[in-house]
Amino acid sequence: MKKLFTLLFVAGIAAGAFAKSEGTTVLIRKTETTKVAVSFNEAPQGTVIVKITDSEDRLILRDRINKDEAFAKKYDLKSLPQGSYSVEVMDESGVLRTASFNNFVTEVPAVFSRVSPMGDNQYRLLVSNLQSKDVEVMIYDGDKLIHTEKIDNPQGLHKIYTLSNLSGAGINFKVKTASGFEGYVTSL
Repeated sequence: MKKLFTLLFVAGIAAGAFAKSEGTTVLIRKTETTKVAVSFNEAPQGTVIVKITDSEDRLILRDRINKDEAFAKKYDLKSLPQGSYSVEVMDESGVLRTASFNNFVTEVPAVFSRVSPMGDNQYRLLVSNLQSKDVEVMIYDGDKLIHTEKIDNPQGLHKIYTLSNLSGAGINFKVKTASGFEGYVTSL
């Protein structure tokens, strides 16, 4: 008889826990390379704890959330080193959901360049060069090279070019750096 009551008691607790978590959907998803979102489709029952740990089970972040409505919260982990991380979401009934993901830090591009037409055959070239010591700019009228110059400015370039005697085949700028970057920028 004692075993029967114990069995019924345990079954009741398990059924209650199952019923509680059945309606609440917890999602953990990677939204970007270094961002993770935790969302609840309805109001959680009590305080929710979000834990993020690294591959050696060291606690990276612990967030305590008290909400009385459905919510989503994003965590930006770009300051963390590249590696594997686990996200665990729990409430007073226990762990609701866990997920693992790899954090890959994206590299900042070495060169950003843009050309804007200004009218009257004038073009503005913007080059942001964070790593190289020099930039070479080549301007093409169609496939014919009409201008080339080297700039020894490690921070980049902001310059307006006035071009004459154009064929109408389209102006293209080619940006090249000493570090090996090479790319075409077309004026729109």
